[in-house]
Amino acid sequence: MMPCFNTVERRDKPRHLLGIADLESVEHAVRSGVDTMDSSYPTKIARCGTLMTKNGLIRIKRGQHSKSYGMKIDDSCECSTCTHYDRAYMCHLFKAREPVALQLASVHNIHFMNKKMESFRNKILEGII
Repeated sequence: MMPCFNTVERRDKPRHLLGIADLESVEHAVRSGVDTMDSSYPTKIARCGTLMTKNGLIRIKRGQHSKSYGMKIDDSCECSTCTHYDRAYMCHLFKAREPVALQLASVHNIHFMNKKMESFRNKILEGII
C-alpha cells in the first residue's frame, strides 16, 4: 500500500518524511517531492538477517546461503562488508549469533540505501524524476 502524502504545494519549505520503510515507498516519496527522509528500516531488517540487494531482499540466515562461498551479498556492491565477507560467512555469523553479524549487515544495508538515494538524486538533477 502506498503512503498518502499531502498534495498541498509548499515550495518555500522542505518536506521531510519520518519512518519511511521499503524501497517502493521511498521511490514514491521521492517522486512525490519529499526532500528528506529518515528511517530505521535498513538497520532494523539487518538485525533480523535481511540484506538489501539490487535484486531484492536476501534472508541470509536461510540454509541456501550456507555454501555460497565467494559470493558477494550484492554483485555490484562495494561496501566494506561485501569487500571482505561472502554470503556463506554472513550466514554462519547469523546462525552462530555473533554480534558482529548485526553490524556488518547494517553497514551493507546503509551503504545500499546511500547508493539508492544517490541514484535518485542524479535522476532528479537530470530531470528524469
